[in-house]
Amino acid sequence: MNTIEKERIVKKNILQIFKENFNVAKTDDEILEIKPQKELDDNYMNYYESILDIFLIEPEHLESISGKVTDTIKRVTELWLITTYYSLP
Repeated sequence: MNTIEKERIVKKNILQIFKENFNVAKTDDEILEIKPQKELDDNYMNYYESILDIFLIEPEHLESISGKVTDTIKRVTELWLITTYYSLP
């Protein structure tokens, strides 16, 4: 799988996390510019933990995926290693 396809999958899942779990009434483009630490108050850790769980990323990478949603998507794309036993959404 190439990087563009991985980034598309990561982006789709992260936008879904926002829409389903945080009731963010914004467009996809607006969500991409959100900085969770500022806009999700105390719930922002749930956001990052969800990302770690979905993409099977080790907790020690938590600090490196923080920042705006667009930054998180790029970093998760780099960290996410697809294995043969992992089924894609």
